[in-house]
Amino acid sequence: MRFRKGEVILAPMASYTHSAFRRLCRRLGADRTYTELISAVGILRNGIPKKYAYFTDEERPIHIQIFGSNPEEIAKAAEIVARELKPDFIDINFGCSVPKVLRNKAAGYLLKCPPLMGEVVRETTEALKPYGIPVSAKIRLGFEEDQLEKIIEELQKGGVSLIAVHARTAKQGFSGRANWRRIKEAKKFASVPIVGSGDIKNWKDIETMFEETDCDGVMVGRAALSNPWIFKEFKEKRDINVGLRERIEFILEELSMMTEYMSREKACAEIKSQIVQILKGLPNSRELKTYIVKAENCEELLNRLEEAKEREEKLLYA
Repeated sequence: MRFRKGEVILAPMASYTHSAFRRLCRRLGADRTYTELISAVGILRNGIPKKYAYFTDEERPIHIQIFGSNPEEIAKAAEIVARELKPDFIDINFGCSVPKVLRNKAAGYLLKCPPLMGEVVRETTEALKPYGIPVSAKIRLGFEEDQLEKIIEELQKGGVSLIAVHARTAKQGFSGRANWRRIKEAKKFASVPIVGSGDIKNWKDIETMFEETDCDGVMVGRAALSNPWIFKEFKEKRDINVGLRERIEFILEELSMMTEYMSREKACAEIKSQIVQILKGLPNSRELKTYIVKAENCEELLNRLEEAKEREEKLLYA
């Protein structure tokens, strides 16, 4: 599906943005989704990992995100994904700055060498031509130094169709402030759509980024973990007060969908990090989060979630 100016997009986030969470965010108004980053080497050695790559038509348009260090490996892995899964885009991750990934000279490490980034895109674009699937890229401003103009030039020469710019360097991680001015400048010299990313905390920030940078789309990351209703808020231009009961219903629905691509016990273990995020800011949330996530098995977790929901219902209708 073609990109439409004005889209608000759920960012890829490891351990969080699996199929169930993506579907729920789409229902709340997210226009586009990305998978978590998937290792090109892992795909070539072991095949496509169901947990990371599983998606439904409800999540379209969807970008399956691949990372690696070698252009040929990334292109071959992308071709396997295109042939077997037929996503709307293949996305190349050039932004991840997790130490383990950087030690393997992959993803954000490639920001050190813009021509190599261009070569990755060129080989991947060529490999995907028979499938009619375009290539997008998620980048930062540079590794230690800002090289945004050079990076975008090389990616465009390689045939990239869309670029998401997190307006920090890899060295910054998530520290300091995102430099939105550079998103605005990227928009002026790029010939492909530019999606802005960084420091979106609420729906008004989405509006502000569109206004200040003239970007084609806005990517929402960490703010969506604690408030997936941010997409609905932006569409309706209003704050939405979401109580405990609705948040727990969100978790229960997410948990149910997760069992499509992982075991029930595995889903119950993995949902705990999402519970911590989504209960942030609620009254007495620290005690409640601790009580729920300390459940020792799936049955106990479900019982504690239902118990918390019933407790709020009693307060509402007392």
